[in-house]
Amino acid sequence: MKNSYLGICLIITSIAAFLFPASAFSKTSASHDKGVYVIENGKVRMEFSDGGKFSIKRFDFAGKNILPAGGSEIAPWVITYKGLNGENPELNPAFGEYEGVKVLNDGDSRSLVFSWGMHLDNTRLFPVRMEVTLGNEAEMPEWKISADLPEGWVVTKLEFPRITIARDSSDKVILPYGYGIEFKTSDVASYNSVYPSYSGGMQLVLMHNGDGTVFYSTRDKKACSKKFDIKCGKGKAIFSTETVASYSWSHDGEFSLPWNTVIGYNSGSWENTVEKWYRPFTFETEWGAKKISERTNITDWIKNADIWIRPKGTGDSTMVAVRKAIKYFGGTVGVHWYWWHKIPYDTHYPEYFPPRPDFKGFVSETQKLGGYVTPYINGRLWDPSTASYKNEHGYDASCRKADGTLYSEIYGSKVINTVTCPASTIWQKVQKDLVDSIVSRLGTSGVYIDQIGAAASEPCYATNHGHAQGGGGWWPSAYRKLISDERATLPEGKALTTEENSECYIDLFDMMLTVNTSHGSGMKTVPLFPLVYSDRSIYCGYSYMPKNISDGSFRFISMRSLLWGAELGWIQPYRIMAPDASEEASFLKRLVEFRRGNHDIFVYGRFMGSFIPDGDNPVVDIPDYESSHVVMAALWSDEKGKASYVIVNMDEKPHIVRIENRKIKMAGLSCKRIRP
Repeated sequence: MKNSYLGICLIITSIAAFLFPASAFSKTSASHDKGVYVIENGKVRMEFSDGGKFSIKRFDFAGKNILPAGGSEIAPWVITYKGLNGENPELNPAFGEYEGVKVLNDGDSRSLVFSWGMHLDNTRLFPVRMEVTLGNEAEMPEWKISADLPEGWVVTKLEFPRITIARDSSDKVILPYGYGIEFKTSDVASYNSVYPSYSGGMQLVLMHNGDGTVFYSTRDKKACSKKFDIKCGKGKAIFSTETVASYSWSHDGEFSLPWNTVIGYNSGSWENTVEKWYRPFTFETEWGAKKISERTNITDWIKNADIWIRPKGTGDSTMVAVRKAIKYFGGTVGVHWYWWHKIPYDTHYPEYFPPRPDFKGFVSETQKLGGYVTPYINGRLWDPSTASYKNEHGYDASCRKADGTLYSEIYGSKVINTVTCPASTIWQKVQKDLVDSIVSRLGTSGVYIDQIGAAASEPCYATNHGHAQGGGGWWPSAYRKLISDERATLPEGKALTTEENSECYIDLFDMMLTVNTSHGSGMKTVPLFPLVYSDRSIYCGYSYMPKNISDGSFRFISMRSLLWGAELGWIQPYRIMAPDASEEASFLKRLVEFRRGNHDIFVYGRFMGSFIPDGDNPVVDIPDYESSHVVMAALWSDEKGKASYVIVNMDEKPHIVRIENRKIKMAGLSCKRIRP
């Protein structure tokens, strides 16, 4: 939103219009009329071919057709089967017999059911059924799919739904990558998001321009693994979801995908679209039902940790920097401690004990100073060369590919690590015992568990882990059990945090470190996650620290962090306390103290959008990030719904800007809060 006090007003107005519509929708009808099948309700209208081949002729929202001129003729699904003899065909409608359309009337909704008979064996045709449903008051149709199977067959993978949308040269794509990333589209490009992971924290993708927004989202309350994809071509973009199926979705001779997908077009901004169509869905989920004020599992010190530092290793120089930082910033300081163990980083996991000899003493001193230590562990990897892998039967806990081999990953240490299945009772016990040991033996304020909210789930075909083979929702379900069990035995006041912000875990962790959002040329970071979850999740950071924190980039990410609601810092204490970083430290301290005095919005309130104030507001290029105005602002509301503007000037020079035609004087390197 540029110069967007007006844009924010439009968001609020649109939300009100959504909650209190001026008129009711028409009843849905589904019919065969003038050579096409039509489903409509006065708000949405879809026309499908009645010929011998499936195609979508029109897809209208308030009279606007979002399809290319020729409609969408792409195969709406691709299914991979597995037969009793190992048959593994990947089939689409072209391999079957189109059986036409049935009209279903079901209370307040109508459906068109499209069927294809597939030649899976020589006994009969096995239908694939695609259902497009529109309710009387629905603003988007729902898409679902099922298929009949020969005895013993399963569906192993599918791509559904697939639909071609018209694309303009001005269109931009937004993916739920960390905070959110916006890309300019091109004629030859593909944009994808793996859910749940750092590249797909939420179940939606967007494409927008100045006229409106295309919204594509799965309504999956089990958070099953999937990949969203937008493939762009000249004048078009193909939206689809690719899923590795769980074998449990195929039973009694039928496969059914356990969620629906919605596709819609909104004439408002992307922010308005997310507020209107995604945020309400999240309150229906297990993870998104409770606001921060309603959650009882967030420790008070996490709520008060307006700044985090991240020491690494131990030794006199490390502790000197920790002391300086805690004394300088004051208040409650979160301390995310790396490499506190003797083993090299990213090796020998999960054998973290014994710790470095001086670490326990450092923990005690740090916490007496006002720091709260959460040491790093990895919640997903097991080094197969360790004694514990042999003694604890780690090979029985490893994720297995369909061919029985292991998923192996290599990081900076160049050591092979195996991906461990979170559903394994072996791994559940190893992780729980580790967390209990760290807290009890070292006296820490909690534990940071890496990768849970960041790394993508893997399909697992092991038969001894207590879950159905393949993909599905068992991975997040297993981690939910693990974290819940760990929390059940944690002493009061101890916290659990994780890397990144996959939505399906936000209710389990006290804080989520969000620093993997990509940045640089050709992309722009947008506050998608805060717009949806700022009132239900505490998060920290913006990105990994730049190599040079004195070139304006640190001020930029600190400004963004404050405006978008994050706890600040997450910087190495020796860097921020270095003599040549005094101005950056002073600016950060100012923001920390400001945040500390405004918890009614930053902890218990809600982020409503960010915007650029008018007036004396120069644009600067931020190295390795993007161009930004030096003064930026955000709209927040407190728990009672009272609005406030938060304004930050990251420039050393003062600037006079305008919001609501009010002149606001912003001193250099300052921030303030004003009421509309």
